[in-house]
Amino acid sequence: MKNILEDVLYCLKLSLYFFAAPFALGIIIGLISHGFNLNEVLLWGCRVTELVSALGLGIAGISFIKRDLMRPLDYEKVWRTYFHRLNLSHVIFMISVFVAAFAYTIDYFVRPIA
Repeated sequence: MKNILEDVLYCLKLSLYFFAAPFALGIIIGLISHGFNLNEVLLWGCRVTELVSALGLGIAGISFIKRDLMRPLDYEKVWRTYFHRLNLSHVIFMISVFVAAFAYTIDYFVRPIA
C-alpha cells in the first residue's frame, strides 16, 4: 500500500510539470488572440491543457484495452527506481487525470457565471 501511495504522489508531482507546459502555451495563444483580457487568457490556458489531458487519457485507454500494443519496457530496472507498483499505462492515466483536475479547477474559478 505504501508503494502505491508513493507512486501516486510521484505522479502528482510529475503532473504539475506536465500541466505547466501546455498551460503556458495556452496563455501565449490567449495573449495573441485576446490581448490582456485575464479571463480569456486563463481560459485558453485551461483549454489547451484539457486537450493535452484528453490525449493522455486516450493513450491510456488504448493501452488498457489493447495490452498487446504496449511492448515491454527496455529500461525496466530504471522504471522500477521511480515507480514500484504502477506500470506505464497506469502512470499515463494518473498524470492525465491530475492534469485534467488542475485544468478544470482553474476553469471553474475563472469562467464567468452566466
